[in-house]
Amino acid sequence: MVQRSRITDVGYQSAGLESVDDRMISLMRLILALSALIITYIDPLEPDRLVAVTYGALVVYSVYGAILYYLSWRGGPRLPLSISHWIDVGCFLVLIALSSGTNSIFFFFFFFAILVASFRLGFKAGLRVTIISTLFFTLIGYATAPAEVKFELNRFLLRPIYLLVLGYMIAYWGGREIKLKRRLNLLKEINLLANPSFGVSETIDALLKRLRAYYQADDCWLVISDVRADGPRLFRLSQSSTFDAVAGESLPPKLAQSLLAPAADVGIIYQRTRREKVYAVDLKRKIECSGDWKALSRSLAAQFEMTAFISVPMQYRKKDIGRIFLVAQSGVFESSDLEFLMQVAEQAMPVVQNIRLLDRLAKSAAEHERQRLARDIHDSVIQRYIGLQYKVAAIRNKLAKGANVTADVDHLFAMTVNEVKDLRGFAQGLKESDLREGFLPAVRRFASQFSDNYNLEVQVESEDEIIIEDRLAAELIQIVQEGLSNIRKHTNATTSRISVQRVNGSVALTIENNRDQTTRPFTPRSIAERAHELGGEVNVTCEPDDRTIVKIQIPLRD
Repeated sequence: MVQRSRITDVGYQSAGLESVDDRMISLMRLILALSALIITYIDPLEPDRLVAVTYGALVVYSVYGAILYYLSWRGGPRLPLSISHWIDVGCFLVLIALSSGTNSIFFFFFFFAILVASFRLGFKAGLRVTIISTLFFTLIGYATAPAEVKFELNRFLLRPIYLLVLGYMIAYWGGREIKLKRRLNLLKEINLLANPSFGVSETIDALLKRLRAYYQADDCWLVISDVRADGPRLFRLSQSSTFDAVAGESLPPKLAQSLLAPAADVGIIYQRTRREKVYAVDLKRKIECSGDWKALSRSLAAQFEMTAFISVPMQYRKKDIGRIFLVAQSGVFESSDLEFLMQVAEQAMPVVQNIRLLDRLAKSAAEHERQRLARDIHDSVIQRYIGLQYKVAAIRNKLAKGANVTADVDHLFAMTVNEVKDLRGFAQGLKESDLREGFLPAVRRFASQFSDNYNLEVQVESEDEIIIEDRLAAELIQIVQEGLSNIRKHTNATTSRISVQRVNGSVALTIENNRDQTTRPFTPRSIAERAHELGGEVNVTCEPDDRTIVKIQIPLRD
């Protein structure tokens, strides 16, 4: 088992998790010392012996408190958190020894040291100060009690018990407050994990690292079971990991079945010391589960070599999507951790799911963009090269017959210049999405150029200027280009008409041409794909007067 790193006292300080301010503590220490000096001067019942030494000790302690307050007020260096309260305990023991032993009024000073340790460093530190203070107060107080005073057994026993019980309660409250602050700090950090540019693995890695650091765990596993493609995936972080971010591993069916064996609403704590301890809770009903959970927990612990672990389900919108495991030494987890870890999961899973959704949307958008570019290149580039190919073929045939092709070459040159200009415009359009001249002027310009190049009369009709957002306008222009190219390639038409209208919140684009009776009508695939992606539809009709009409209707998003 990998040796765990421990969170030091300095770690609490750097994280800003202590519950009391250092300046306030220094001020209270100074007030306490000065108060003791003034009270003993006003009411000199104590000290009743070694008076000068006692006053000297109080003066030294007051100066010590004043120096610490001055340093804290000026923001200067300060004593380490693990030392300052022990110095206080030592000073108080000296005052106890110089005064009336267990009857000394300085007995109450110990609660100051216990409060400081508990609300700065937590339960264990507060409990250590309580036990040490009680032990040495009892020994030194008994040893230094004045011999001429009658020994009072009840006071001798009552004060240490009072100090021990009250000190334990203070240490417990201080430890609970620090634990709650650490929990709130962790929940706050969970909300800051979302950065779509980092991806799912980086986000899960940050989550697992924070959980592992919080619990000082050896391993942290996240099993996501709602992946359809290749089954459940395991994200695992251990102290021996050398990767920058965890990567989801595909789980074999048997392994996935073992990790997901606990019921979806059940949280489990398993610890193995001298005897096994299993605590299972129904997290929805907040009651302890009945049933033989020990066998299942023992099986998981044996299969994955875990001394102790905690596991809760991962849910998103009341749907079970996986499970999280934290593996550590015995004694790390307590019953309240089940509910807290569930809260962490409830905070983290929307973040993870949103980034997963963004990843899927980005992949879908990239695929959509590839298809769009393929269609644009087909409609705007390849079609033009085909037109040039037809012209070159016609010139070659004329040359083979000995005809004069000067005019044809001039026309081909002019046509090539126009095509190159349009191709440059197409390339520029990939960088810029705006149509500066407007939608209808762009359609009319293209129709005029198409008429000149291919001897096909094209008319553009519209009742008034139609304002369309740039992306939709670009798609409609591509549809017009593809429609006219299809007329030129697949029909013997000599005229074509393009009509653009705005009807009932939609753009109605009509492309019609006169046709040869031998030409069978068809639905152009490229045009249909573009229309469907824009939420529209395409209808092709053949009129009795030998006209073919392609009607495209695209809804507008006002």
